[in-house]
Amino acid sequence: MKSVLSLLAVLAMTSAAAPAFATVPGETVGNFRLSDQSGTSHELYHSSDRKAVVMMIQGNGCPIVRQALPSLKEVRDSYQAQGVEFLLLNPNLQDNREAVAKEAEEFGIDFPILVDSKQAVGEALGVQRTSEVFVIDPKDWKLVYRGPMDDRLSYERQRPATRHYLTDALDSLVAGQPVKVSTADGVGCIVNFPERNKKKAH
Repeated sequence: MKSVLSLLAVLAMTSAAAPAFATVPGETVGNFRLSDQSGTSHELYHSSDRKAVVMMIQGNGCPIVRQALPSLKEVRDSYQAQGVEFLLLNPNLQDNREAVAKEAEEFGIDFPILVDSKQAVGEALGVQRTSEVFVIDPKDWKLVYRGPMDDRLSYERQRPATRHYLTDALDSLVAGQPVKVSTADGVGCIVNFPERNKKKAH
């Protein structure tokens, strides 16, 4: 019993406690704490007074993320005052905090970029690619949407958006209504998860 309590104490003190697996909308995202590119700590469940938490997957050097960020800034400017929190999550093993901070400075990224150096959060969310957006409802911490912001980006070209998945989801949450479209296919740079791949191989 003592060893179990000791293990729990160690886990409680870690900066990135693994959240509950929530790979599809409707599942609960467990609490986690990660530091951003400036070293500031962010704990998910501290956002319990928000209407929604939006988290986009970021990766240094990914052109699709760089193209998507201006649109995400526009969404943030429209919804932040309505109680929506916006974060980026970098689960790339090759991107340490210093490199992420340099990328943010070079490209004017003013979002907190949570550095998931152990890939615990990324694995729990089933992350596959950058630029994917996760929308979490703080009322019950359910994942309510995962996918692209809209259908504007593709690997070949950009086009005017005809589907606005993220803002539609946020409009529903702010109004206290269920999200109608909970998943969509998008594009992004592959995120490598060596430990996850090992598990699949066995």
